[in-house]
Amino acid sequence: MYINKRGVREIGTVLFKKPTVGRLVTTAWIAPIYLGLRQSASAFRTLDEVLFPEYRDQKVERPVFVFANPRSGTTLAHRLISMDEEVFTTVRLYQTIFPSVTATRTFKELVELSETRVGSVLKRAYDFFNAPLESRWDGVHHISLDQAEEDVCTLLWNLTSPTTGLLFPFMDDLQSQTWIDRQAPEDRKAFLDSYEDTIKRHVYEAGGKRFLNKNVFFSTRVRSVYEKFPDAVFVYLVRNPNECLPSFLNMFYRAWKAHSPSIRPDGEEIQALKRLGYDYYRYALQCRKDIPEDQFITIRYEDLVENPKKTILGLYGRLGMPVSDEFEAKLDQAMVAQRDYESPRTVDLEFFGVSPEEVSAELREVFEAFGYDAPEEADYLEAAE
Repeated sequence: MYINKRGVREIGTVLFKKPTVGRLVTTAWIAPIYLGLRQSASAFRTLDEVLFPEYRDQKVERPVFVFANPRSGTTLAHRLISMDEEVFTTVRLYQTIFPSVTATRTFKELVELSETRVGSVLKRAYDFFNAPLESRWDGVHHISLDQAEEDVCTLLWNLTSPTTGLLFPFMDDLQSQTWIDRQAPEDRKAFLDSYEDTIKRHVYEAGGKRFLNKNVFFSTRVRSVYEKFPDAVFVYLVRNPNECLPSFLNMFYRAWKAHSPSIRPDGEEIQALKRLGYDYYRYALQCRKDIPEDQFITIRYEDLVENPKKTILGLYGRLGMPVSDEFEAKLDQAMVAQRDYESPRTVDLEFFGVSPEEVSAELREVFEAFGYDAPEEADYLEAAE
């Protein structure tokens, strides 16, 4: 299984940078879990080579990648599209942990067994391991082993995800994990070959369906993935930066405070994360200009949450895809649930020492491109009324 060697060196550099007891203890118990799960995933993939070698010939045609800055509606869009199970296949959380044909089929067989009278022990075991996952990000992002999810664990095994920054709060020192498109050509090729190999396994196990993926840290790998899959479609969810950035910063800040309580909300660690958030917006805008518009489709968060069904049907229209009666009925059911949904409350920008005026100045081109009023413009209009 591929691993980003430069990423390993980066972690070695930050491991004892500004150490705290909490972070060292957390690292000490997470490291063996990480290594154990990664090794298990690697073992399952080795079995694939013996049991299902034909996966290598699987074609990956017109994959769809849903991405955005965190807290911009990707989860909602992804889970709505993934309900079209006749057309799309998407990874579930357990499949990101064990990205293997053998592991997926073993899991499915165990689930079937757990639903029988003799499988009650398996059901209790599943609930035991799943309960901590469901509670860990309660109120931020609901997760479950058998729920559609982004491929975060698969990328963690490769050390190609900014998620490592949840444990090591030094984003400027994790460049190879936060910026795939800026890696050396040979490193990018190694990652992309491994990524394609993983997607092939999933599509093969799903019977050749169209691959659907979601990842909030995808912006800085768009060009690389487009080179590897030139027929891919990128669905970009965009939200007003003044509403999105506080949630993005708070997601990491909460994790950092758990193991490094001395970190300040306006400290240098948050400032580095803020700059990364700015860069994600700018880079997505650049990619939007470089990729054909029928392959780079933008959806505004506000439109999605106001009318999810209309937005998804509009996306299907842009993709030239028919909508089955079954899928439309599922969208209608989802609309009922969405009416009762309330977005989790978050902190304000000012809590992190950031002003809306700074954000609009840094991301003026983004505000203009997607029709968002900059704070000074909004204030002026309100005064005029």
